[in-house]
Amino acid sequence: MTQAQALARVEQLIKETTAVITPTPRLDLDRPSLNVNSCLDPTDGGSEDRVVIARSYYLRDIPREQVPEVARQVEQYWKQQGHYIGAVSANGLNISGRSRPDDFLLSLAPTGDDDVLNIGVTSPCVWPNGTPGPSSAG
Repeated sequence: MTQAQALARVEQLIKETTAVITPTPRLDLDRPSLNVNSCLDPTDGGSEDRVVIARSYYLRDIPREQVPEVARQVEQYWKQQGHYIGAVSANGLNISGRSRPDDFLLSLAPTGDDDVLNIGVTSPCVWPNGTPGPSSAG
């Protein structure tokens, strides 16, 4: 998988999830999530020359009293898609999991004041161009 393919999958997971939310949120990009990050601590034993692609968005225009219901909708949708849900907080607002079958990290979390949720997706480690460069092969 290339960096571009990973970004497309990240965006697809976010768009498909937010499409089922009622009321429809306005997606507000969390700008720091535009950064491409190094694959530090690769748990698969692979090269640290790889990168991870992440995006997160604030879900705006959801009335405060509907935030818990929106979190339930997201959790239910992820389960219906066959994704693995690893943890849900006691209040139901923090949800983490992994997409199936491709193992992208999924997260939903409230911001500091609990009336805005943030949805994020992070790719597994990928080679920027899909394969190791000449200096990494061998």
